Amino acid sequence: MVTNYKRFVWAIVIGYTMLSIALLTPALVLLSVKIINIDPTNYTNTFGLCSIFGTTFAIIAPPLGGALGDRTKLKFGKRRTWLIVGGTVGAIGMLLMGFSTTITPLIIGWMIVQFFYNLAGASFSGLMPDQLPEDKRASFSGIIGIVQPLGVLIGMMLSYLLSGKHVGILWIILTVFGILGPVITCLMIKDTPAQPRNKEKVSLKKSLTSIYPSPRKYPNFTKAILLKILFLMGYGAGSYLTIMLAKRFGMSGDAAGKLVSLINLLGLVLTAFASIIGGVLSDKTKMQRPFITIAGICFIISLGFDMFASNIVFVMIGAIFASLGFGIFNSTDASLVLRVLPDPENAGKDFGLMASANNLQGVLIPMLAPILLGIGSWYAFFGGLSIFIFLGLIVLYTIPEDPRYTKK
Repeated sequence: MVTNYKRFVWAIVIGYTMLSIALLTPALVLLSVKIINIDPTNYTNTFGLCSIFGTTFAIIAPPLGGALGDRTKLKFGKRRTWLIVGGTVGAIGMLLMGFSTTITPLIIGWMIVQFFYNLAGASFSGLMPDQLPEDKRASFSGIIGIVQPLGVLIGMMLSYLLSGKHVGILWIILTVFGILGPVITCLMIKDTPAQPRNKEKVSLKKSLTSIYPSPRKYPNFTKAILLKILFLMGYGAGSYLTIMLAKRFGMSGDAAGKLVSLINLLGLVLTAFASIIGGVLSDKTKMQRPFITIAGICFIISLGFDMFASNIVFVMIGAIFASLGFGIFNSTDASLVLRVLPDPENAGKDFGLMASANNLQGVLIPMLAPILLGIGSWYAFFGGLSIFIFLGLIVLYTIPEDPRYTKK
């Protein structure tokens, strides 16, 4: 049962944008501001600890959510079921975060939010291979590439307007978005239960090894995951902007949070523009490599500006390049990922593994941050992360373009 294409696009854009507002606003600004205010003497380490715990659950959730959807036989639908579960339970964690006054409930709330909102996110992703025709995938990826930037845009506007005295209202609004987005999508789309599978008994070893597709049999899938991890290590440096402004320029948590909200607002138009253009051009040329290369160069330039930032102008220019790079990468990489998925029957689970790769930088960067900052302050931090982009470019050129369109 396939939803009408235009209706499907609107259903995903509306629902996924609202979920992105709920998830990304704390990730980019509110979490770091709240930690600075709760723990003003040790916030760098506390932020790293909170990020590691939360992102660990964000890594587990997407493949689990995709696999559960692939096997859910409820009449309500294999993806719609987990959209509702993820949005509803995630909202509980959001409220716990918003009204916490100590670190422990804040971390617990963030783990709930990361797990269940990413569970819902996996269901959004699973709908794409379920219902999208192949000739629409790159263009659709370009359209969907604006979802997260749009979610950040709205979240940053709300954060800028309601932070400080009205921050409690902001947390409640985010909670409502997290529930309402998945509900709207469920009302707009068609969905079916999972198809019956072969009831042949499967050994424990085979079950465990089936979690991740064989790198030998599907090498391009593994390379695409590695590419995503390496590139997003550069883009993920942006999560430390609030911390850097507080440490490097002596700003308060609220002031740094407001400035980061403003910086993100300015860059989001570029992200949306680059995402749409990148998706359309990738569809036209049937290539991903050139566009992902441009994205990598933008990430490297962005990290360079952050590394040598002596004033806010450098930080803003760095954010512009990061926004351009993310828009181009997000749209063209999505079409590459859809092309290298190994098994249509496990598309939700495999797409979920890709989503986990998106989130892995949230664990790796906080683990590396104390080491890099100890070696050479922010120069080593941003310079060290740029090395991952160079490695990603090497991996990119080991993945062939789509053989159906390669000139002989």
